[in-house]
Order: sequence, then C-alpha cells, then structure tokens
Amino acid sequence: MRFSAYFWMSFLFCALFLRMPMTQLEVNASEHGAIELDAIAATVRGQAITCYDVENNMRVLRQQLQRSGMTQLDHKQLYQRALDTQIMAQLQKHEADKLGIKIPAAEVNKAIENIAKNNGIDVKQLKEALKAQGVNFDDYRENLKKRMLNNKLIEIAVRGRLKISDEAMREYYRKYMENPKPIREIRLAQIFIAVASGSSIASVQKKQANIASIRAKLLAGAKFSDSVTLYSQAPDASSGGDMGWFSPGGISPAFSEVFQLPVGGYTHVIRSPAGFHIVKVQEERWKQPELGESHDEIHARHILLKVPDHANEAIRAKIMNRAQNIARDLQNADDEAFATRAKEMSQGPSSSKGGDLGWFKRGQMVPAFEKAAFALKVGEVSGVVASPFGLHIIRVIGKRHINPNSFEARKDQIKQALSNAEMQTQVPRWLASLKAKSAITKQSCPQLEHMDDAQAGALKAH
Repeated sequence: MRFSAYFWMSFLFCALFLRMPMTQLEVNASEHGAIELDAIAATVRGQAITCYDVENNMRVLRQQLQRSGMTQLDHKQLYQRALDTQIMAQLQKHEADKLGIKIPAAEVNKAIENIAKNNGIDVKQLKEALKAQGVNFDDYRENLKKRMLNNKLIEIAVRGRLKISDEAMREYYRKYMENPKPIREIRLAQIFIAVASGSSIASVQKKQANIASIRAKLLAGAKFSDSVTLYSQAPDASSGGDMGWFSPGGISPAFSEVFQLPVGGYTHVIRSPAGFHIVKVQEERWKQPELGESHDEIHARHILLKVPDHANEAIRAKIMNRAQNIARDLQNADDEAFATRAKEMSQGPSSSKGGDLGWFKRGQMVPAFEKAAFALKVGEVSGVVASPFGLHIIRVIGKRHINPNSFEARKDQIKQALSNAEMQTQVPRWLASLKAKSAITKQSCPQLEHMDDAQAGALKAH
C-alpha cells in the first residue's frame, strides 16, 4: 500500500516523540552499562528534559538515518540534535500554554480522518498501517495533536502579526496577475542554521563556517534529506525540510535565485535576517492562469433565531412572533443599531461580530436566504426569512460587481502569497528569539553523548 508525502511527514514527526517501553531501556542499561535516563539533560523555563526523552529522539533519528543508507554516525552530534529538538518542543509548548491555545479532540479526529482519506483508506486501515510500522496509534494521535498545536501557535504568534502593505500587494498584482500567463511553481526544501538577534561576530562566523561545511558535504555526495535531519534548525526539519510550493513573487527576495535552478539543484548559502539557508528545488509544475467570470456580491448582516427540531406549533409560533417584532423594530435602524441588536439577540456564530457575514456571491448561501438578500437594496432590512438554520432578519450593508481577475478580487490571494513569503524568514527568527529570551540550562547525559557503537546497536535492535 502506498501513502502520500503528507502521511509520511506526519508519521516522521510523530516518530520523533515516541517512547520506548521501559523494559527495553532497562535491558540496554544492563547490557551496556547503566544509562541514567531519569537524569536531567536540560531545563527550559524551569521544566526538565530528561536523558530518557533525549535517548528516545536519538534512537529514532539514528534509525531514520540508517534507513536512508548512513552507517557512520557521530553519536555526540546525534545527542545534540536530539536535545535541541526537545528544547524547541518545550519552548513552543510553554508559549502555547501562555497564550491559551488548545486543540479540541474533534479537530484531531478530523485531521486523522483527512490523513486517511488523502491516502485512499479509512481510519481503521490507517491504524493497521501504523501498527505494521511499529507505531502505537495513541502516540501517533497525541503527537499529531502537538504538531497541530505548534502550527496554530505559529499562525497566531507570527502570521497574525504580519503587516502586508497595499502597495506591496498592488506591485505583486502588476507583476504576476494583471496579464495572466502560465507560471512555473517549485517545491522547495531547506537546511537552516539560526542566528539569534544580537549575536557576536564570532558566533555568526562560526555558524557561517558550519553551514559552508554542510554545503561542501552536499557537493561531495551527502544526501540533502540526511543533512536536514542532522543539522537543520527550521520547524520544517521534521518533514525533511519541506517548505511547500512557491511561485515567483511568493517567496522571500533573499531566496529568489531558486527560480533559476533546475529540479535537484540547490542554492549557495543564503543569508537572511533569521540565519543561514541552503535551499533545494525538489519538484516543479506549470500552473495555468485562473480566469473566472464576473459576478455580483453583497455584504450583509443578519440576526438568527433558531427553531428547535422538537418544537411544537405553539413554540414555533412564539419564536416567529419574536422574529417579526425584531424585524419591525429594525426597519428604519442604522447599521450600528442593527449590529448592536445582533450581538444581543442573534443565535448564530456571527453574533459576536454584529451578525456580519462579510461579502458573498450567489451560490454561497442557502436559496431562501440568498433570494431575500439579493433582493434588498443597500441599507434595507428584510422581513423574517425562514431557512433550514432558523429565522433570519437580514440587512444589506453594501453591493459590488466583481471582476475575478481584478486586484480587488485577488487581494486575499495576494496577501496570502506575500504572507507566506514573509513567514519563510519570520518563523525561524521568532523561534530563535524564543530560544534567546528563555532561561535554558543544559546539563549532561555523558552515557548518551559518548555512546559507543555497541550501545548504539542495542538501541537500534529495539
């Protein structure tokens, strides 16, 4: 059975946090000298990372590299890589807790269903596939939840603070959308070494020499994916450094040279505000321009009163009478008064926004609602409109005619592309700053740092 890249990306991420049963760890300790796995490897903002946690990451990293053909491994380097992974995971968890970010169980269930669906299987078959790979489903689920939490954290802490100017969006439109034509899109991967803000010249030079050495190894035949696993400090390192698909203009200017490269090619060392990068072109595709038809849109608010399925005729009549009274009271109300009433009385999800539904075109709302809304003039309020969701009172705020190829129609798409370009440098910079301003104390796990081949072999066997 074949699985998509998304499945394996999720699998590898989850694998990094799987725990070896204690009985296996005890066997390793008894055969190869006691490894104090309850000892402290580091503390992050007062929270301990144990040698047990680091050993698990080392084992998974070692197996991953050996499967790709690497046999000569630097155990001390693996230890440092595993420890850094745990430190960043702890930092992100602490930040998510501070911001009150949570992932409900229903979201995790939906994500698992989507992973299975994308691979042409159901959840039961996904569980069987994981079991065949030696992965406990509960561990897989828990660590998928951690990945989703980190993604949401980055969206809030980084993307949510980005400011994309109207001028930048118009320039993008003029270059890439005003005269539509086929464009080459490329899928990228990167190796990233972070440079914290305020680093000394000596520190920067050391990291520059480090990534230059990595590039030299690539030129000598080292696998790019293995180098990502061993060295990259970007959040995408757990997925082989995969950055996703990019089109011209949708990537940071620092990385623009990648569009001159063939598939399989990689850049020179690139300096960005966040650190040093080596970027590889993994795939390419040609995308045809999107040309749509002109259409009308309206911007509306509504007040929704829900009618319970089990309601009898008397209850239904009471709710209808209430809706009619609201509609009558608001016939001559201005937009502010309608929005205030919607916040007080609407039972729909838009109530907190004054019933604001934003802009929509025909086909996006249920037929009864759409017919009533499009029949209103700007500033008019409807009577009671019944739909499968309940009873609505609608107010039209604005109307417009949309050319789907115009700047206004493409504005959200352009903003997303430019935001993605900014995220390429802002996310690593944010992670580096998170680490720089945190109290991190590294201690030691000598048995792991100086593990010999026999001990490493025992870990591989389990």
